[in-house]
Amino acid sequence: MSRFRPPSLRTAVAIALATLFVAGGAALPALASPAPVSGCPPCDDGFVHAAAEHDLDTAVAESEATVRVHRNDSATWRVRVVPANESALNRLAENESLARAVAGDSFGVRYGGGIDHRLLGADVRDGAFLIRYRTLGVVEEGPLGTNLLTYFRDDPGAYIYTDLGADELTVVGPEGTSVARGFGEVDGRRMTATALPDVRDGPFVVFAPAGTPASGIVGTLAVLEALAGVLARNFLAFVLVPGGVAVGGLVALRRIADPAHDRDPWRLGAGVAVGGAAVLVATLVAESGALPEVTGNLLLGVAVGTVLLGLGGAVAVPAARRALTVRRLLGVSVVLAALVATGGPRALGGDFHVTLTMGGALLPAVAAIGRADAGGGDGTRTLAGLAVALFVALLALAPLTALGGTLFLIAPVLLTLAAGAFVLVAVPLYLLGGASVGADQGVSTSERRAPA
Repeated sequence: MSRFRPPSLRTAVAIALATLFVAGGAALPALASPAPVSGCPPCDDGFVHAAAEHDLDTAVAESEATVRVHRNDSATWRVRVVPANESALNRLAENESLARAVAGDSFGVRYGGGIDHRLLGADVRDGAFLIRYRTLGVVEEGPLGTNLLTYFRDDPGAYIYTDLGADELTVVGPEGTSVARGFGEVDGRRMTATALPDVRDGPFVVFAPAGTPASGIVGTLAVLEALAGVLARNFLAFVLVPGGVAVGGLVALRRIADPAHDRDPWRLGAGVAVGGAAVLVATLVAESGALPEVTGNLLLGVAVGTVLLGLGGAVAVPAARRALTVRRLLGVSVVLAALVATGGPRALGGDFHVTLTMGGALLPAVAAIGRADAGGGDGTRTLAGLAVALFVALLALAPLTALGGTLFLIAPVLLTLAAGAFVLVAVPLYLLGGASVGADQGVSTSERRAPA
C-alpha cells in the first residue's frame, strides 16, 4: 500500500504549499526600516532642524567636515557650516549660548542610537558656523597594528546611512599611519570623500602603520577579523539553516517515498499542472493592484507556477513524457537558474526574491531525482548536484557582512520557512519524476528500484 494520500489530496497540499512558497516573498517589504541619516548630521539636516527649534530659519549653503582619528577609540570632528541665511549666522555669532544650544541639538538621531558624543565648542568664524565635538567608541584596534574607524557602520534597528551630509569630508589617521582601506581620494594618512559609497551597512576606514607592505590585504584582513562574528551568524542563519532544511528534507523524502510505485502519470501530472495554474492565478490576483508594473512577487509567482504547470503538463502528455530524461530535467533547472542569476537581481528588486525564485528554478531537478530513483539511475549523485546548487545560491545571495537592522533576523526565518515549503512542494514533483518512467517508455515496474 502506498504511504501517500490520494492524488487529489496531494494536489491540494501542493497548491497550498506552493502558494506559501510564493507568499514568503511578500512579507519582507513590510518589515520596518531603520531611520535614514547622513554621516554628518550637523553638516546638513541636523543643523537645519536644530536651528528651526531655536527660531532660526535657514538652510545650508555649503558644509565640510574633518575627522581626526585617535588611537584611544575616539575621533575629533571639526564641522564648518555656511548657513544660507546670513541673519541666522549673525544671531549665532552674537549669542554664545544659542550657538552651543544649536550645535548640541544638531546631532539628531545618529547619536541617539548609542554613539557617545561630546560637544567641545561652537562659534562663528570667517563667515561660517564651526562645531567641534568628539565621538567615543568609534575606533577599534585590528591585527598587525591597524586601526579601524567603525563610525560609518549602520546601527542595527536604529539608523542606516544614506549620504555623507557634508559636501566634503576628510578623515585623518593617527600619526605614523596610512590609509589601508577607505573610500574617496587617499593621500598618505588622509582620505577625502564627497560621497558615501553604496555598500551594505556602510564602509570601514582602516589605517595601517606607514610602510606596511601589501597594505590593501592588511586592511581586508582587519575588516574580516572585525566582522568574524557577523559573518558566522549570517552564514548560519542565511545559508546553513535554510540549506540544511531543504537538503535534509529531500534526503528524508528519498527514504520515505517510493517513486517506483505504479501511479497514473496523467492524473498526477494533471494535478501538479492544476496546482501550477492555481499559483499563477493567485499571483495575478494578489498583484493586480500593481499591474502593469512588474514586481518581485509577480515574477516569483509566475516562475514557480510556470515550472509546476510545465512539469505537470509534460508528464501528463504521453508524447512529452517519452521525451523526458534525467539530463533534460536537470538541463531545464540549469537554464532557469542561469536566467534568475543573470536577470534576477535587477528584475526581482532584491536578494530575498532572487533566492526564492532560484528555489523555484531548481524544482525540475527534484523531478529528475525521482526519475533517477525510479528508473535505476544515480539519484544520489543527482541529489548531490542539487544540494551544491542550493548552497551556492544561498551563499551567493546571503548578506554575510550585514550587521542587520530592525527585524533583520525575520528574513532568514522566512527563508527557512520557504525552504520547508520547497521540500513539501518537492513531494509531488519527486513522485512526478517517478511516474514519468512508465511502461510506454520500455521500463517495467520490476526494473525500477526504490530510492537509496
